[in-house]
Amino acid sequence: MNLRENDGSIKAIAIVAIIVVIFVIGIVATLINNSLKPVQTIKQDPNEYFTLYSLDSTVGVVNRKGDQIIESKYTQIYIPNQSKDVFICFSDDENYSVLNSKGKDIFTEYSSVYPIVISDSTLEMEKNVLSYENNGKYGLINYDGKRLTDAIYESVASLPNKPGCILVKKDGLYGVLDSQGKKIIDTKYNSIKGDEYCSAENEYLKTGYIVSEKTNSGIIYGYIDYNGKILLEPKYESITRNVEYDNDDIYLTFMEKGKKGVIKNKKIIIKPKYQSIVFYELSNIFVVNRNGKYGFFNNNGDEILKTDYTSYSIAGNYISVKKDDSMMLYDVHGNIVNTNNYKSIVETSNPSFFIAQNEQGYYSIISKDIQIENNYTNITYAFDNFFVYTTEEGKSGVLNLYTGIEIEPQYDYIIVLENINALEARIGNKVDMYSKKIEKVLSMEDAIVQKVNDEYVSIYSNSEIAYINKDGELVNNTEVFKEAKLYTYKADDEKWGFADSTGKVIVECKYDRVTELNEFGFAGICQDGKWGVIDEKGKVIVVPTYELETYYAPSFLGKYQYENLDSAICKELEEK
Repeated sequence: MNLRENDGSIKAIAIVAIIVVIFVIGIVATLINNSLKPVQTIKQDPNEYFTLYSLDSTVGVVNRKGDQIIESKYTQIYIPNQSKDVFICFSDDENYSVLNSKGKDIFTEYSSVYPIVISDSTLEMEKNVLSYENNGKYGLINYDGKRLTDAIYESVASLPNKPGCILVKKDGLYGVLDSQGKKIIDTKYNSIKGDEYCSAENEYLKTGYIVSEKTNSGIIYGYIDYNGKILLEPKYESITRNVEYDNDDIYLTFMEKGKKGVIKNKKIIIKPKYQSIVFYELSNIFVVNRNGKYGFFNNNGDEILKTDYTSYSIAGNYISVKKDDSMMLYDVHGNIVNTNNYKSIVETSNPSFFIAQNEQGYYSIISKDIQIENNYTNITYAFDNFFVYTTEEGKSGVLNLYTGIEIEPQYDYIIVLENINALEARIGNKVDMYSKKIEKVLSMEDAIVQKVNDEYVSIYSNSEIAYINKDGELVNNTEVFKEAKLYTYKADDEKWGFADSTGKVIVECKYDRVTELNEFGFAGICQDGKWGVIDEKGKVIVVPTYELETYYAPSFLGKYQYENLDSAICKELEEK
C-alpha cells in the first residue's frame, strides 16, 4: 500500500497523521438527540506487544513472553493498541503493511487502513478503532476488522480533549461517533471539541462538548453535556468549563458582550460583568477581575468580597488580599482573620494550612490558630501537621505545626514523596527515609528512591534493596509483589539470589546484584558488572553478558531490555 506524503518531521507517522488528524475550524452548532447514551470510559487491557529496536536499526515486534513475533526488517512499526495484534509495518517512508501476530497481512478487503492519532507528540493512538479509506472517503473498523461505518466521511480524527470519541466530517460539517461507530452528535457543526474535563474516578466519561455556530454577527458557542443534551444554546462569544470542579454540577465561564460570567448547569450565578474569572477548587471560590480589581464569589454565586482589591492569593479556607498597600487575610466566608503584611500566601493540600512569604523573602506557616515565623528560606507542606523547612544556612528539617521541631536542620534537602506519606532526606551520599510518624525507618548509602506503584516505593543501591508502603513503613518484598513466583534474596556472604515466598532458595546466591521479577516474569542478574536475565522459574535466559549504562535498575522482557517512557518498547542488547 502507498501512503500519501506529508510535510511532517516524523517519518511514516507524519504520513499517517495528515490523513487522520483534522484541523477543527470554528463555526455552527445545533440540536442533537437528547436520548443518546453517554460514552463509556475506554479501559486499556494489559500490554501484550512491544516494538523491538534492533542493533542494526531495523524494528520488529516482541510479545510479553519475550518471543519475537515480527521479524526485524522494517524501518518503523506502530502498534496502535499494545493489547491487540495489529501492527503497521513500514518497509520505507511510503510503503507499509498491516500485519497480525503471525506476520500475515490483515484487513486486505480495505484499500488503506490507518491508526487514528490522539497525540502527535507522544504518538498515542485510539485503542479501539481504526480508519480506512475508499475512493477518497473514510470510515471506521475495529481491531477485529469489523466494519463500523461506511466510508462516507471526508475525514476522521480523535476528538480533541476526549479520547475514545471520533470526530468525523461530512459535507463540510462535524459530528462525533463513539468507538463502536455509533452516532453521538450529528454532522451538523462547524467545530466540536471536548471541554477538557477529566476526573480520577470517571476519566473522560463526563467530558462534555463545546460547539460553535457562525452567524452574521460572528461565531457563537453553545454547550452539550456528556449525555448528549444541549445545556446551552449557541449564543455566547466564548465558553470554557471549570475543569477542576469534580462533581455532577457543570460550571461554565461564558462571555457575553465582551464580559465574562459563570453558569452553574443552566443558571447564571455570576452576571457577565468581568474581564476574567478564575475558579479555585480547594476553596470553592471564583475570583473575578474588573478593571484591574479583584473580587470573590462562592460556588453558589454569593459575593464574598467586593471587587476592590489590587492583588490576592488563595490558600485553602483563606483569602489574602491587598488594598491601598495594606494586606488583609479573610476566611472564605468574608470574615477578617488578620492584617499581617505578606508578600504572598500559598495554599497547601490541607485547607487548614497555608504558607506565607513576607517582604524580606522569609516563609511562615499560618493556620486559623497558629502562626510560625523563624526566618525560614523555604517551607513545603508534607502531610498531617508536618512541614519541611530550610534555614538560612541551607539545611532542611521537619517541624510539627503544633509541637515544634521534629527533625533538626541537618539535611542537604528533604523530599516529600508523591502520594506517599514518607520523606526522603539526603545528606551527602546517604539517604534517610522517614515514615508518616516522622520515624527514621532506614539509612542507605548511594540509594535510588523509585516508585513501584501507587502503594509502594523501593529504595535500593548496588548492595541493598528495601521497600516502604504508603505510610513509609518498611515492608517485605513478598508484600509488594504478591503474585511473584520468586523474590530477591541476600545471603550472609552478601551475594544475591532468589527465593520463593516461604524463603526457600530457588536460585543460588552467587550474583553481585539482582532485580525483582517484573510484571512479565523476568528479573535481572548482575555479575562482574555485566547483566543477564532469569525467568520466573529461575531459568537463566541470558547469562550476565550485557554491559549497561543505566541510572535505574534495568528491566527485561526475555533477552531484550524493556523500557517504558513515552511508550513501552524493547531494545536488542549486544552481548560482550
